[in-house]
Amino acid sequence: MAIYTALNGAMRLYESTATPFYLALTFENADLSAPTMRPRPEETNVMHRGRASATTCKILGDDSPILDPMELSFSFKMQNSVAIHGKLMAALSNPYQASPWLVGSDTWVTTKGDGLLTNGDGTASVPDPAFADTLKKAVDLCIIWTRDAVVMGFRYFAVYFPPDQITFKEAEDSITYSVKGEIHGHITAITAFPAGNAS
Repeated sequence: MAIYTALNGAMRLYESTATPFYLALTFENADLSAPTMRPRPEETNVMHRGRASATTCKILGDDSPILDPMELSFSFKMQNSVAIHGKLMAALSNPYQASPWLVGSDTWVTTKGDGLLTNGDGTASVPDPAFADTLKKAVDLCIIWTRDAVVMGFRYFAVYFPPDQITFKEAEDSITYSVKGEIHGHITAITAFPAGNAS
């Protein structure tokens, strides 16, 4: 039986202009941890005096699970390049709150508020609301793994990286960053990266 193992991977962080800029990272044996789909709202049983009967039904809870962020995390060892370090730190949701938000020499725009989410009863696609805190910025994170003819990946829309969740650990031969993010948008499976321009 063949298993998915030791696939080479590539990750891109995208911003939101019409032809978006992106920052590309390549890796081996990464430890990305993320969901594959958003949850659906909870349902509550409605019974007659606590007993199941022919009139028992379910009512739909509120849409908080659809809108609440989900956790995403990964870590990586930094390569010996001041340029890529500066770009990557800036691309992780602009933790230094620079204005304008620059990744290299390119101005980035948040992806929060761009996407659509399916509401609880499945009748409508509703806008992913913008952050109330205008200093928060989000990116779309796309990741693809390849091995021979096998290609698989996901796109996570509107991922926000809280500044205090970007940490590093120094070792004798490397510096390892650990990053936790919040997925606010929807999630789709992909087999190719969206078009864009590299920052």
